[in-house]
Amino acid sequence: MPIRWIVDTEANLSLWRELSAMPLRVGGRPGMWIADLGGGNGNFARPLTANGARLLSIDVERAALEGAPARGVRPVAGSALDLPLKTGSLDGLVGRAVLHHVPDALDAALQEVRRVVKPGGLVLIQEPTNGNTLGNFARKRFPTERHDPHERPLPLDAYEGATRRHLEVLEVRPFFLLSYLTPHVVARLPPNRRRLGRAIAHALAMWDERLLAALPGLRARAAYVSILARRPS
Repeated sequence: MPIRWIVDTEANLSLWRELSAMPLRVGGRPGMWIADLGGGNGNFARPLTANGARLLSIDVERAALEGAPARGVRPVAGSALDLPLKTGSLDGLVGRAVLHHVPDALDAALQEVRRVVKPGGLVLIQEPTNGNTLGNFARKRFPTERHDPHERPLPLDAYEGATRRHLEVLEVRPFFLLSYLTPHVVARLPPNRRRLGRAIAHALAMWDERLLAALPGLRARAAYVSILARRPS
Protein backbone atom coordinates (compact mmCIF):
# COMPACT_ATOMS: atom_id res chain seq x y z
CA MET A 1 0.00 0.00 0.00
CA PRO A 2 1.35 3.47 -0.84
CA ILE A 3 2.05 5.70 2.13
CA ARG A 4 0.68 9.23 2.39
CA TRP A 5 2.81 11.93 0.75
CA ILE A 6 3.60 14.59 3.33
CA VAL A 7 6.43 17.11 3.66
CA ASP A 8 7.37 19.69 6.24
CA THR A 9 6.81 23.01 4.48
CA GLU A 10 9.66 24.88 6.17
CA ALA A 11 12.22 22.16 5.54
CA ASN A 12 11.02 21.76 1.97
CA LEU A 13 11.27 25.47 1.20
CA SER A 14 14.76 25.59 2.68
CA LEU A 15 16.07 22.69 0.61
CA TRP A 16 14.34 23.57 -2.65
CA ARG A 17 14.71 27.36 -2.60
CA GLU A 18 17.50 27.51 -5.21
CA LEU A 19 15.94 24.90 -7.49
CA SER A 20 12.56 26.61 -7.30
CA ALA A 21 14.04 30.00 -8.23
CA MET A 22 15.75 28.67 -11.36
CA PRO A 23 12.78 29.10 -13.75
CA LEU A 24 13.44 32.85 -13.52
CA ARG A 25 16.65 32.22 -15.46
CA VAL A 26 14.63 31.16 -18.50
CA GLY A 27 13.21 34.64 -18.93
CA GLY A 28 9.92 36.12 -17.85
CA ARG A 29 10.01 39.43 -19.67
CA PRO A 30 6.63 40.92 -20.54
CA GLY A 31 5.02 39.19 -23.48
CA MET A 32 7.23 36.09 -23.47
CA TRP A 33 5.51 32.74 -23.91
CA ILE A 34 6.89 30.13 -21.50
CA ALA A 35 5.66 26.53 -21.15
CA ASP A 36 5.70 24.48 -17.97
CA LEU A 37 6.02 20.90 -19.22
CA GLY A 38 4.05 18.48 -17.06
CA GLY A 39 3.19 21.54 -15.03
CA GLY A 40 -0.23 20.66 -13.63
CA ASN A 41 -1.41 23.87 -11.97
CA GLY A 42 1.68 25.73 -13.22
CA ASN A 43 3.09 26.22 -9.73
CA PHE A 44 6.73 25.53 -10.73
CA ALA A 45 6.87 28.24 -13.39
CA ARG A 46 4.39 30.69 -11.88
CA PRO A 47 7.10 33.09 -10.58
CA LEU A 48 7.69 33.99 -14.24
CA THR A 49 4.23 35.56 -14.46
CA ALA A 50 5.21 38.20 -11.91
CA ASN A 51 7.53 39.64 -14.57
CA GLY A 52 4.83 39.65 -17.23
CA ALA A 53 5.49 36.35 -18.97
CA ARG A 54 2.56 34.39 -20.37
CA LEU A 55 2.56 30.84 -19.06
CA LEU A 56 1.25 27.63 -20.59
CA SER A 57 0.96 24.61 -18.31
CA ILE A 58 1.03 21.43 -20.41
CA ASP A 59 0.00 18.18 -18.77
CA VAL A 60 -1.31 14.82 -19.93
CA GLU A 61 -3.50 14.63 -16.81
CA ARG A 62 -6.51 16.88 -17.26
CA ALA A 63 -7.37 16.64 -13.56
CA ALA A 64 -3.96 18.11 -12.68
CA LEU A 65 -4.67 21.12 -14.89
CA GLU A 66 -7.87 21.92 -13.03
CA GLY A 67 -5.88 23.57 -10.24
CA ALA A 68 -4.43 26.22 -12.57
CA PRO A 69 -5.47 29.75 -11.59
CA ALA A 70 -7.99 31.52 -13.80
CA ARG A 71 -5.47 34.30 -14.50
CA GLY A 72 -1.79 34.01 -15.36
CA VAL A 73 -1.66 30.35 -16.40
CA ARG A 74 -3.25 28.83 -19.49
CA PRO A 75 -3.85 25.06 -19.05
CA VAL A 76 -3.15 22.90 -22.11
CA ALA A 77 -3.85 19.16 -22.28
CA GLY A 78 -1.07 17.37 -24.12
CA SER A 79 1.73 14.83 -24.03
CA ALA A 80 5.43 15.61 -23.75
CA LEU A 81 5.91 13.32 -26.74
CA ASP A 82 3.48 15.22 -28.96
CA LEU A 83 3.22 18.83 -27.82
CA PRO A 84 0.10 20.59 -29.14
CA LEU A 85 2.07 23.71 -30.08
CA LYS A 86 3.34 25.26 -33.28
CA THR A 87 7.01 24.98 -34.18
CA GLY A 88 9.02 27.81 -32.67
CA SER A 89 6.05 29.19 -30.75
CA LEU A 90 7.72 29.41 -27.31
CA ASP A 91 10.31 31.80 -25.93
CA GLY A 92 11.31 29.25 -23.30
CA LEU A 93 10.31 26.06 -21.49
CA VAL A 94 10.71 24.62 -18.01
CA GLY A 95 9.90 21.19 -16.65
CA ARG A 96 10.35 19.52 -13.29
CA ALA A 97 10.08 15.74 -12.76
CA VAL A 98 8.67 15.05 -16.23
CA LEU A 99 11.23 13.10 -18.24
CA HIS A 100 11.46 10.22 -15.78
CA HIS A 101 7.83 9.46 -16.69
CA VAL A 102 9.00 8.72 -20.26
CA PRO A 103 12.38 7.09 -19.56
CA ASP A 104 12.42 5.15 -22.81
CA ALA A 105 11.55 8.18 -24.91
CA LEU A 106 13.92 10.90 -23.70
CA ASP A 107 15.03 11.74 -27.22
CA ALA A 108 11.48 11.98 -28.51
CA ALA A 109 10.51 14.31 -25.67
CA LEU A 110 13.57 16.52 -26.07
CA GLN A 111 13.12 16.61 -29.82
CA GLU A 112 9.63 18.02 -29.21
CA VAL A 113 11.08 20.56 -26.77
CA ARG A 114 13.58 21.68 -29.40
CA ARG A 115 10.83 21.93 -32.01
CA VAL A 116 8.50 24.22 -30.04
CA VAL A 117 11.16 26.56 -28.58
CA LYS A 118 12.45 29.43 -30.71
CA PRO A 119 16.14 29.46 -31.69
CA GLY A 120 18.04 31.00 -28.79
CA GLY A 121 15.26 30.18 -26.31
CA LEU A 122 16.22 28.72 -22.93
CA VAL A 123 15.11 25.38 -21.49
CA LEU A 124 15.30 24.29 -17.85
CA ILE A 125 14.91 20.61 -16.97
CA GLN A 126 14.97 19.30 -13.37
CA GLU A 127 14.76 15.55 -12.70
CA PRO A 128 15.23 12.97 -9.94
CA THR A 129 18.05 10.54 -10.63
CA ASN A 130 18.59 6.89 -9.78
CA GLY A 131 22.06 7.41 -8.35
CA ASN A 132 21.12 8.26 -4.76
CA THR A 133 20.99 5.29 -2.37
CA LEU A 134 18.52 6.93 0.02
CA GLY A 135 16.21 7.98 -2.80
CA ASN A 136 16.27 4.52 -4.37
CA PHE A 137 15.52 2.85 -1.04
CA ALA A 138 12.57 5.15 -0.40
CA ARG A 139 11.08 4.61 -3.87
CA LYS A 140 11.33 0.85 -3.48
CA ARG A 141 10.18 0.48 0.13
CA PHE A 142 7.88 3.46 0.62
CA PRO A 143 5.94 4.23 -2.57
CA THR A 144 3.44 7.07 -2.24
CA GLU A 145 0.16 7.89 -3.92
CA ARG A 146 1.89 10.83 -5.62
CA HIS A 147 4.11 8.59 -7.73
CA ASP A 148 3.30 6.75 -10.93
CA PRO A 149 4.35 3.09 -10.52
CA HIS A 150 5.71 3.19 -14.09
CA GLU A 151 8.00 6.19 -13.59
CA ARG A 152 11.71 5.43 -13.63
CA PRO A 153 14.42 7.92 -12.66
CA LEU A 154 17.56 7.61 -14.77
CA PRO A 155 21.26 8.30 -14.17
CA LEU A 156 22.25 11.95 -14.18
CA ASP A 157 24.44 11.34 -17.23
CA ALA A 158 21.47 9.92 -19.15
CA TYR A 159 19.52 13.16 -18.77
CA GLU A 160 22.55 15.26 -19.63
CA GLY A 161 23.49 13.13 -22.63
CA ALA A 162 19.99 13.21 -24.09
CA THR A 163 19.77 16.96 -23.59
CA ARG A 164 23.10 17.50 -25.35
CA ARG A 165 21.85 15.57 -28.37
CA HIS A 166 19.12 18.14 -28.97
CA LEU A 167 20.10 21.36 -27.20
CA GLU A 168 23.15 23.38 -26.23
CA VAL A 169 23.78 22.64 -22.55
CA LEU A 170 24.80 25.70 -20.55
CA GLU A 171 24.85 24.31 -16.99
CA VAL A 172 24.43 21.01 -15.17
CA ARG A 173 23.91 21.20 -11.40
CA PRO A 174 23.56 18.16 -9.11
CA PHE A 175 21.62 18.50 -5.84
CA PHE A 176 21.13 16.49 -2.63
CA LEU A 177 23.11 13.59 -1.23
CA LEU A 178 21.97 13.04 2.37
CA SER A 179 19.31 15.73 2.66
CA TYR A 180 16.91 14.65 -0.09
CA LEU A 181 14.35 12.89 2.12
CA THR A 182 14.60 15.11 5.19
CA PRO A 183 11.41 17.17 4.52
CA HIS A 184 9.46 13.90 4.59
CA VAL A 185 11.20 12.72 7.76
CA VAL A 186 10.68 16.03 9.58
CA ALA A 187 6.96 15.97 8.72
CA ARG A 188 6.62 12.68 10.62
CA LEU A 189 8.38 13.86 13.77
CA PRO A 190 6.42 14.90 16.87
CA PRO A 191 5.69 18.65 16.70
CA ASN A 192 8.12 19.40 19.52
CA ARG A 193 10.99 17.79 17.56
CA ARG A 194 10.43 19.45 14.18
CA ARG A 195 12.45 22.57 14.89
CA LEU A 196 15.51 20.42 15.54
CA GLY A 197 14.68 18.31 12.49
CA ARG A 198 14.57 21.40 10.28
CA ALA A 199 17.94 22.54 11.59
CA ILE A 200 19.43 19.13 10.80
CA ALA A 201 17.86 19.17 7.32
CA HIS A 202 19.35 22.59 6.63
CA ALA A 203 22.80 21.51 7.87
CA LEU A 204 22.73 18.37 5.72
CA ALA A 205 21.72 20.40 2.67
CA MET A 206 24.68 22.75 3.23
CA TRP A 207 27.04 19.78 3.51
CA ASP A 208 25.57 18.26 0.37
CA GLU A 209 26.21 21.48 -1.53
CA ARG A 210 29.80 21.69 -0.32
CA LEU A 211 30.56 18.05 -1.02
CA LEU A 212 29.14 18.19 -4.53
CA ALA A 213 31.15 21.34 -5.26
CA ALA A 214 34.40 19.96 -3.82
CA LEU A 215 34.09 16.39 -5.13
CA PRO A 216 32.66 16.34 -8.68
CA GLY A 217 32.91 12.56 -8.68
CA LEU A 218 29.93 12.49 -6.29
CA ARG A 219 27.58 13.99 -8.85
CA ALA A 220 26.48 10.52 -9.96
CA ARG A 221 25.22 10.01 -6.37
CA ALA A 222 23.13 13.18 -6.34
CA ALA A 223 19.39 12.70 -5.99
CA TYR A 224 18.40 15.50 -8.37
CA VAL A 225 19.81 17.33 -11.36
CA SER A 226 19.05 20.69 -12.92
CA ILE A 227 20.01 21.27 -16.55
CA LEU A 228 19.90 24.67 -18.22
CA ALA A 229 20.10 24.54 -22.01
CA ARG A 230 19.47 26.64 -25.10
CA ARG A 231 17.85 25.92 -28.42
CA PRO A 232 20.66 26.45 -30.94
CA SER A 233 20.20 29.33 -33.36
